[in-house]
Amino acid sequence: MSVFYFIGVYLLGIIFAGAWLDKVRKQTAHVQQMKAYRLLPPSFAGPMFYLFLLIELVCTVHLFIWNMSVVPAFGLTALLCIYTGAVTFNLLRGHHDISCGCGGLLENDRLHWGIVIRNLLMLALVVGLFYVHPYVDTMPWHLNIICFLIAAAVCFIIALSQEIMLFKRKWINQFDIENESMIEGEKMK
Repeated sequence: MSVFYFIGVYLLGIIFAGAWLDKVRKQTAHVQQMKAYRLLPPSFAGPMFYLFLLIELVCTVHLFIWNMSVVPAFGLTALLCIYTGAVTFNLLRGHHDISCGCGGLLENDRLHWGIVIRNLLMLALVVGLFYVHPYVDTMPWHLNIICFLIAAAVCFIIALSQEIMLFKRKWINQFDIENESMIEGEKMK
């Protein structure tokens, strides 16, 4: 059981570390994405962005040092509930054409219900890891490294599958555009 616990903790740690790094690198874009959600007054978007950024950093550091203790469990639960609520609210309002603002590995250029499902699964993972945290035995450092590498491999597979889907989407769109232009050309004859 300890192996699965540590893989889950490292998986969340890698995901949120990547999201944090992406948001730090693209601060202006992420503040604009928060404004696009139209849930806060525009003047609050900047301060809330930095508050969320700080919470993500604290939770990520705690995950890698103290695993799924109270701080990351509470912080990640709050963030995931806020993010999921914001996405759900915008989907219900019909706002699909904005970026999710997730950052890193989880970034999506459009809102969809898959983001809500993914966030709920991550929330379940956070709750489950917090629940078993007191019962997990420590592991030797070399097993921790193996668990980290497994989590990194899972993240790599997720990233690769997203790139494949993006390539597929662009390829299909290109094919559709070429077919439309051919059909329009035949109509003009």
